[in-house]
Amino acid sequence: MEWFKRQKSKQQVGVSFTEMHISTVALTPPTEGSKPVVSFAAVEQMPLHATSTLRHFVTKNALKSMSCNLVLNVDQYNIVQIDKPNLPDNEVKSALRWKLKGLLDYSVDQAVVDGVDLPSDPSVANRQPLMLAICAKKATVNEAGNHLVDAGFNLRSIDVHALAQRNVAHLLEHEERALVMLSILPRGCLITFTAKGELYHTRLIELDRDFLNDRDEIYRTNFDKLVLELQRSLDSFDRQFPFLSLNRMVVAPVAHRDYLVSGLSSSLYVPVNVFNLEDIVELPANQDFSSMEKQAMLMPALGAALRQEVAV
Repeated sequence: MEWFKRQKSKQQVGVSFTEMHISTVALTPPTEGSKPVVSFAAVEQMPLHATSTLRHFVTKNALKSMSCNLVLNVDQYNIVQIDKPNLPDNEVKSALRWKLKGLLDYSVDQAVVDGVDLPSDPSVANRQPLMLAICAKKATVNEAGNHLVDAGFNLRSIDVHALAQRNVAHLLEHEERALVMLSILPRGCLITFTAKGELYHTRLIELDRDFLNDRDEIYRTNFDKLVLELQRSLDSFDRQFPFLSLNRMVVAPVAHRDYLVSGLSSSLYVPVNVFNLEDIVELPANQDFSSMEKQAMLMPALGAALRQEVAV
């Protein structure tokens, strides 16, 4: 199994999970001028290790034959920005391992390691290229992947939230302009900066779980931290990628989003917009997707199902 490798196929399944939920999306990628078409979307209350229940779910919904991409949880992997080794492509992974030594809280010998190139300024020659090194414990990757294989999924690749979010952001980008997307995950706020379908920068801002359910001190403390870290990230992006013009920030579906967006709009210098899943994909007509909480839980799986390119 080649984890993090990306495949091309007509219809794909994306799977993401939390401690007690599994989200699954099956879709057909977009053709020129059309939206991706979602044929199946579900959030099931079951842990990933509930193999027999998950196997019944896969069989009942005819998901076995489709290529599947799994998204790891944000606490199961690390992303580190580094200078790209000046080596042939077939030697880059080995060099990444060497560069990551001492940067992880576990031995790099126990890790699955891959990398994603960061685009460089086309007007500047001979600048050292950058890349994102992605690593996870081999045991963690194998355990999560084996649960899906045992349940009958046709697992082809394993991904991370930042790249899944990049895939969704690409459907919202304006040509030649950069987009920052913000989504709220159980461990905090994930931000990605993308342009032309490429990931330029990503960061997880740790916040108190469910702070959006509060309107008092817990909310204010977390909101102030979020705004401060967003401003720092925006400034850092402008300095590192001055050749890109930032178009806007979009906030992914999440419960109580309007309250959050109102605060961000008055605190940041970039326009802050929202989107719903039906804005970017064709959803099954026989299901209700009006719940922001349901859309939030489906979005990582949607991004996984949209995976197309091939990584280093």
